[in-house]
Amino acid sequence: MSHTDIDRLALDTLPVNVAVLDDRSVVVATNRAWEEFGRENGLSATTIGSSYLDVCDAADDPIAEKAATGIREVLAGERTEFALEYPCHSPTERRWFVMYAVGATTSDTSYVIVAHQNITDRKEREFQVERYQTIVHNVPLVLFVLDADGTFTLSEGRGLDALGLADGEVVGESVFDRYGEFPEIVADCNRALSGERVRSRTELGDLVFEVVYQPVLDDPGDVDRVVGVAIDVTKRERHEQVLAALSDLTRVLLEAETADEVCTLAVEGAEDMLDLPETFIALYDESTQALRIRAGEVRDGTYPNELLDTQSDDAIAWQSFTANEPRFSDGFAVLPLGNHGVFVTKPVDEAALDIAELCSAGVESALGRADRERTLREHEATLRRQNAALERLNELNDGIRRIDRALVEARSRDEIERAVCTRLASGGPYRFAWIGENDPGTKRVIPRESAGVGRGFLDAVTVTPDDVGSTNPTGIALRTGRAQVVQDVLRDPPSEPWRREALKRGYRSVIALPLRYEDAVYGVLTVCSDRQGTFDELERAVLDDVSQTVAYAINAVESKKALTGGEVVELKFDVVDPAIVFVSIARETGGRVEFMGVVSEPDGTPKTFFTVRDVAVEDVLEVASHSLEIINIEHVSNRYDTALFSMTLTDSSFVGTLLDHGAVPESLVVDDLPGRAVVRLPANADIRTFVEVLQRRFPEIELRSRRQRDRAFVSSDFGVTVGETLTERQRETLETAYYSGFFDSPRKTTGEEVGRSLGISQPTFQNHLRAAERKLLSRLLEGNT
Repeated sequence: MSHTDIDRLALDTLPVNVAVLDDRSVVVATNRAWEEFGRENGLSATTIGSSYLDVCDAADDPIAEKAATGIREVLAGERTEFALEYPCHSPTERRWFVMYAVGATTSDTSYVIVAHQNITDRKEREFQVERYQTIVHNVPLVLFVLDADGTFTLSEGRGLDALGLADGEVVGESVFDRYGEFPEIVADCNRALSGERVRSRTELGDLVFEVVYQPVLDDPGDVDRVVGVAIDVTKRERHEQVLAALSDLTRVLLEAETADEVCTLAVEGAEDMLDLPETFIALYDESTQALRIRAGEVRDGTYPNELLDTQSDDAIAWQSFTANEPRFSDGFAVLPLGNHGVFVTKPVDEAALDIAELCSAGVESALGRADRERTLREHEATLRRQNAALERLNELNDGIRRIDRALVEARSRDEIERAVCTRLASGGPYRFAWIGENDPGTKRVIPRESAGVGRGFLDAVTVTPDDVGSTNPTGIALRTGRAQVVQDVLRDPPSEPWRREALKRGYRSVIALPLRYEDAVYGVLTVCSDRQGTFDELERAVLDDVSQTVAYAINAVESKKALTGGEVVELKFDVVDPAIVFVSIARETGGRVEFMGVVSEPDGTPKTFFTVRDVAVEDVLEVASHSLEIINIEHVSNRYDTALFSMTLTDSSFVGTLLDHGAVPESLVVDDLPGRAVVRLPANADIRTFVEVLQRRFPEIELRSRRQRDRAFVSSDFGVTVGETLTERQRETLETAYYSGFFDSPRKTTGEEVGRSLGISQPTFQNHLRAAERKLLSRLLEGNT
């Protein structure tokens, strides 16, 4: 075998891919490994004759570019050799190679020998060592080895930092000497040295390690050494404890009922359970439109101005709240709580910040739940109040219906007052009811009627309405004309004697209501309840309606006209008040004014007739046009020197006031001032109240005399006969004709004039009048036959 054959054999048996390039980088020779590698990687033809550099340039790859540059430098003689490590991964495996390029020269030709060697195993070992070093130097663990006697032969790892040790510092020491005071460590090492694999949790002061002891046996099966790994899990365990505490805190927060309770519990939990000592919570205050601290504080008790100053654009907390995003300033983390406010704390590291964010999320949920619960409680309370109010309203309506029936059936003021007091005190929370009226003689409120639990009460208390210093609700109501309420007799007593007597009988709240109808005050109704706060808005409104109804009923009874054949009271007044239209006409025109009578129109409106002597009609109408008493006035007729007028007056006029309070105006003549008015009231009417009402409305009127007399007898059936026999129009026609002087001799008006005042023609007037006369005569004559 020649040397050439031997060289070729040696080249082909090398586990290295080798190719020879000429001075133009053309492959002129390869070994067997080169060709096999090419076929394994998809080359179907030999690479001999191809340009190596052209292949590298066409690859458009940084590694190929470096390889081409190195080969060119060798070919140019700039360097004798070149080496390059590079990855060359296949679809099925990861591979690394190193390329060597070495220059060679024959007698007249230069060559470059290119070799590619697979270094994948070495690279994998390097990676493993690198990973090991990364773990050792970055993960908080300790790698150690003990020989068969328990002596450290290896000790390294970042976990040693927490123990205050350096790599290898304990090598040569016995584990039993160094950790003899920790029985658990000694026991674990003895078990491992006896051949048992041990896994344990070890506490060294504040540190916690998870330790694995793995025995390594020799050929005879004895323990040659123990390899151990200790991982520092202190932070992990603390994190787990914090998470458990956070879970407990969140559960507690979700059980809190109010926002203040949530804030207080959250801050206390953050400080005691989560290691977040500088924590506080600020919630949005609707009234001030600003964030207000509700719980917690910082360590020195002061807060950076830019943190909470809501008037500044730099207020970090306000920015976090309005943008609903976290903000950070001077070590503080401001975490938004949705539309509730902000959670502010000073975390020491990223882990603490994570805990703070979880805590703030729990606080936000708890605040939302507290708001919902509060809304639900308010809604339920509102429903309860509404249901109670509805039930009470039904009770009140039943009571009012009973009172209304009693008022309808009552025929006198005494019956009205007795029925009202009895009905009010017979059910519900009302314990006592009484009605009193002012006695000008004694200047005290005298009881008229009472019912309920009140024995001795009215005798024990004195009510003086004219005493402005008195705080008795009954007296104040009578003096001011406004309802008075005492919601709690125990805490808001009008006076000590009144309070003492009220509490003796179980009265806890009181209302006093004046019995007022227009200008007339008929007394005061006082109702006592055995519950405090009884007289709320609904109760007051209902009782106010009751008091008005009672006053109206009393007025109606007092206002009934004197019955025929009964006794009446005759009152004579001097009238000079210019507000009375009759007085103003007499004063302005100088004529003699005389009231003739009142006719009720079909719609119930009263029409008044009066005459004026020795005055032009136009002058009367001019004066009347300025009177506030007149709604409408018409000239009816002129006879000789006397003019007859009809007019519709307001309810507040002099005549309207008389009629409204049951008085019948018999005569009113104004010639020389003062004028003279005579009115008639029923004998059982409240004369004093009537006079007070009249003088309040017309201050210049003066009562001259009062006398009781019998009215001339008229059949008691006559009024019924008129009402049943005549139509409204016939009755109005008959009365108008009478008061217009149509039946006088000589006549003061004609049928045409009376018809015109009624808005009808003379023939129609005559028809109505004759029909009325015929009906009345028929009833009269038939009744006498």
